[in-house]
Amino acid sequence: MDQNGLSRRSFLGKSLAASGVALVGGGLVAACGDSGSSSSSSSTTPSPTTTPVTNPDEAVARLLAGNKRFVDGHLDHPRRDDVQRSEQAEGQTPYAIILGCADSRVPPEIIFDEGLGDIFSVRVAGNTSPADIVLGSVEYGAAVLKCKVIMVLGHQECGAVKAAVDQVTKGKQVPGHIPGVVDPIVPAVQAVQATAANQLVDAATKENVRRTVALLHSSQPVLAPLVQGGQLKVVGGEYELHTGQVQLVQ
Repeated sequence: MDQNGLSRRSFLGKSLAASGVALVGGGLVAACGDSGSSSSSSSTTPSPTTTPVTNPDEAVARLLAGNKRFVDGHLDHPRRDDVQRSEQAEGQTPYAIILGCADSRVPPEIIFDEGLGDIFSVRVAGNTSPADIVLGSVEYGAAVLKCKVIMVLGHQECGAVKAAVDQVTKGKQVPGHIPGVVDPIVPAVQAVQATAANQLVDAATKENVRRTVALLHSSQPVLAPLVQGGQLKVVGGEYELHTGQVQLVQ
């Protein structure tokens, strides 16, 4: 976050209208448009301009278009120049929240071919959201920064999901504080436990994404009113490690 002094308590204590959440506190006024809405160019390599995102469907389409460039190897590497850096120093303008796994192989800005200030990235092993610190971060991106879409992004061969599968099927326990990222995934594993053993991790990964999407979609008091008002969409995706493609999870 680039704004200071906004605690979760003060954030949730502000007035939140059902049809359009507004937050004014500590002199903060943040609007989410598209960081490419103005031509961002450096003196050497101009960054491509992009049509501003005005609604959730456009936000999803832009994410998938960027991922296609990544998969095809035709990257724009947009808005990563000195001009964009200077513009974003005055205030971030992301259009999408990615609730993704902390896995080092799945960096959102790279796999969606985006630049500085385009994506509000919330990453935690297993891409779950029950913890207040995670949910609060997502709420901040939606209510304060006015992002148009939340994508819950799981991925193949997720270590947190594998640990949850081992816990359910073999009784294996993980050390230290790692249960904090494994335990929220256990219900997803249990729901698909009848799946063939060689497909269980992938089935649990998708089910975990679906459950997190459902949780965010109905989350009160911040996210659900935005979804109901058409200002926000929550979608799920799964990243394929070998191809680089993000497939939407229904």
